[in-house]
Amino acid sequence: MKHPILGSIATAYYFLIWAFIAAAHFTLLYLHFNLSWQFSLTNSLIFNLIFACMGLGFWYPVKFSIPKDITEKKPFLSLASTGIITLFLWIWISTSIFHFIIPNEDYQQALDNAILWHIISGSFYYTVIVLVYYLILYNQNLQTQKNRQLQLATEAKAAELRMLKSQINPHFIFNSLNSINSLTLSDPPKARQMIINLSSFLRYSIGKDNKETNNLGLELNNIELYLAIEKVRFGNRLCFNCEVPEPVKACKIPNLLLQPLIENAVKHGVQESIDTINIDLVASLEHDSLHICIQNNFDLEAVPQKGSGIGLQNIKQRLLLIYNRDDLIKHQITDNIFEVTLEIPQ
Repeated sequence: MKHPILGSIATAYYFLIWAFIAAAHFTLLYLHFNLSWQFSLTNSLIFNLIFACMGLGFWYPVKFSIPKDITEKKPFLSLASTGIITLFLWIWISTSIFHFIIPNEDYQQALDNAILWHIISGSFYYTVIVLVYYLILYNQNLQTQKNRQLQLATEAKAAELRMLKSQINPHFIFNSLNSINSLTLSDPPKARQMIINLSSFLRYSIGKDNKETNNLGLELNNIELYLAIEKVRFGNRLCFNCEVPEPVKACKIPNLLLQPLIENAVKHGVQESIDTINIDLVASLEHDSLHICIQNNFDLEAVPQKGSGIGLQNIKQRLLLIYNRDDLIKHQITDNIFEVTLEIPQ
């Protein structure tokens, strides 16, 4: 922790304050005590300049004697001892220099009579400087603590985002492997293509942990891979329609944000129905916000599956962490249509 005054603009302010103190000291001696201007000026300059220089060194005993507890006496005793030694040295050095500059017996007698006054003023100066250094240390420690808390909060946020993004449905992987296993005998070329699609999907999903956002176009490509794998299981029962203009595909979106929504549409729509389920995705850019609408029909008579609860809540939590808003996702059910709308600030 470097000196808070030396080597900065604070040095100029520090000595400017001491210049005002020296001027006040001179005025008091010259006008109030009716001492000569030579004595008043010399006394003021010597005593205040020396104490100003010594005051810069008070930082080090203060820095190394911070009490861990208010009841701890050792640091305060150490500072008190430093103060006594400082006063002795200050008066001795200043008096010696004054006698050397002005070897006048009348002036020396006046100086000796002012020893008590110098002790009182020096004690006051020492106390004020020490208190100022304590305030500086307190502010620096507070700022360090705030920065540490901010860093911890940032790391916690990043960790939570990584956790939320890593929640890939394990059933999807198991089902895909089972489908590949079946296809290896009945349709080997299709099995090989499915392995390629699954490999590309997992590489994209797992490799995005270090990035917070990605282009919408790349996210849609990954969704196409996912649905191509699922289509092997469900065939014509799964139909995906995507209406996204090319310029909109360049918009930024938290990566893998749409994946849970598409998975839910497959799980609660396609998987529970014997009819064709249409999953429609429409995106547009309006007023510096990317608007995405995903909807799918479902069988009203099907018994709904119990979800794991990481779908919509996962997305809402991620949007809150990234954009600090909890109103960016909405969903509704109209007849047999489940619809989710997203707003992504750009």
